[in-house]
Amino acid sequence: MGAARLAVLLWLGTAVLGCSVPPPKAQTASPVLEPETPPAAPPALDLEGLESTSLRNPNDGSLLGGVPLPLEAPGLRFNPGRDPAARYGTVEVVRALLEASARVERELGGLPITINDLSLERGGPIPHHRSHQSGRDVDALFYQLGPDGQPIESVGAFFDPNGRGVDFRDLADPTDDVALTLDVPRNWLFLQALIEGQTAQLQNIYVAEHLRTLLLEHARAEDAPASTIQRFEALTCQPSYPHDDHFHFRFFCTPDDIARDCRDSQPVYPWQRQRLADAGVRPLPLEEKREQASSKIVTHAEARQSAGAMDTEVERWLDRRQEWIKKPHPGRPYCP
Repeated sequence: MGAARLAVLLWLGTAVLGCSVPPPKAQTASPVLEPETPPAAPPALDLEGLESTSLRNPNDGSLLGGVPLPLEAPGLRFNPGRDPAARYGTVEVVRALLEASARVERELGGLPITINDLSLERGGPIPHHRSHQSGRDVDALFYQLGPDGQPIESVGAFFDPNGRGVDFRDLADPTDDVALTLDVPRNWLFLQALIEGQTAQLQNIYVAEHLRTLLLEHARAEDAPASTIQRFEALTCQPSYPHDDHFHFRFFCTPDDIARDCRDSQPVYPWQRQRLADAGVRPLPLEEKREQASSKIVTHAEARQSAGAMDTEVERWLDRRQEWIKKPHPGRPYCP
């Protein structure tokens, strides 16, 4: 699918593009992860001795010493259809992505995970995002399988409660549609690696509720560590935009960055508070967002007008998508 057409499709069915996250309402219990020896940085990028600082809020901040995610690394690629100027993060975040993708390649093989935007080199407002301003937010496309059940290059297709999706390519031409399946084992292993890693601390995994369910079912069936599953349950949340076509990861401020005015959104989990207390710091509340921190967001009407003619199957999928966009939350404590 062409980049422009893909971008339009991702907008349809919602009023705004994702990464706008309402504040969660409460905290959850405190699963305890066993300490692990941090893996060495992959050879694709020497991060030793590099420093970076995330400043202020995820939705109103900046980045000092931003580190570029490699365009290619073991098990990972930066989306060639995205602006490479938007691939900067803190050194901890970049290292965490490299370590997690290398683990998937090492254990399961297949095609690399496709990473979309992080932040600009110096942070600040970034087009089509409400956050991604301070080097701690990451969008990643899902690992996907093609019609033959084998890994296929990922696109920004959304997936239904059965883990099925379609790459519509030309929205008006039904003959070029490609059936897709969510690659649950690889997606879970990538998440597991991020959760268990000690390089950067995950705060949130924004993902559609029905995809969260598929991932949890797989993790339990594979006897994943109970502490990892509990942490995943706490970290995952479907915000107002469903995140049924990509993951959005948010990482906590490091203790060093907090000392320089890095600020976390809620929730700050009990285990993170303890980690910070051990380092002699406390989390800082968000600053009020400044007007100059806003970026241009394409509206639903603008996206629909740009889409032009669409095949009836595309329309059907967009109608189905409404079923889970506005689906009531099943009772977990802090998701909207």
